[in-house]
Amino acid sequence: MEEKEKGILPPKGTDGRYRDIRNLHIHGLILVLVLIIMLGASFSILGRTILSMAMDSFGDSVDPEALAWGLEVYGFSQIAANGIKIFRTVTNALGAVSYVAAFVSLVAALYIVYRMRLVVSEIVDDFAPYENPVRVKKTPFVWLGFLLGAYGGHLFLLKKKKAWIFLLLGVLGMQIIPLFLYTSGISFADAFMACFIEKDEEGYIEMEDYPYWL
Repeated sequence: MEEKEKGILPPKGTDGRYRDIRNLHIHGLILVLVLIIMLGASFSILGRTILSMAMDSFGDSVDPEALAWGLEVYGFSQIAANGIKIFRTVTNALGAVSYVAAFVSLVAALYIVYRMRLVVSEIVDDFAPYENPVRVKKTPFVWLGFLLGAYGGHLFLLKKKKAWIFLLLGVLGMQIIPLFLYTSGISFADAFMACFIEKDEEGYIEMEDYPYWL
């Protein structure tokens, strides 16, 4: 059956699974953004820790009196002292911000995953007939969605034209970050939903073939 072109969002007033899948995708996009913030904060903490260890190691290997005398001879003692003071103030402030950002983003990520689980429950427990059902192997769909979903890996199992578009967006997303965030968020939501759909004896699951972009 030929795949019809659809808009970005379901039409206004759409209810049922399409509405829930749209909400799940939005949660997935927010989750990926929060995880990026958490990752950045974690790298900041790690970098600051390594820098502090390096400075401590460097300080142990230098004679403070000799260094102070050398700086004073060239008239840099006060400048160096002020520079070190400013540097420590800035790094301490950045360190505090990084710890707060890491903790807040972790809590936010856990809450978003919890909300996604509630939305998935509504999708799975909806006994209304599928509007556009599709049958796919559960295990490869889930793994490809989590690991290669940013490049449309799971969509290739569905033999969808959108898979090639996701592949292009994922490759471009290596330079244009918002594109990569989009494909990652949507794919994570799809794979997350598939985790909670029961498979049959042959390992297949039946799910709604969502035709929109969000």
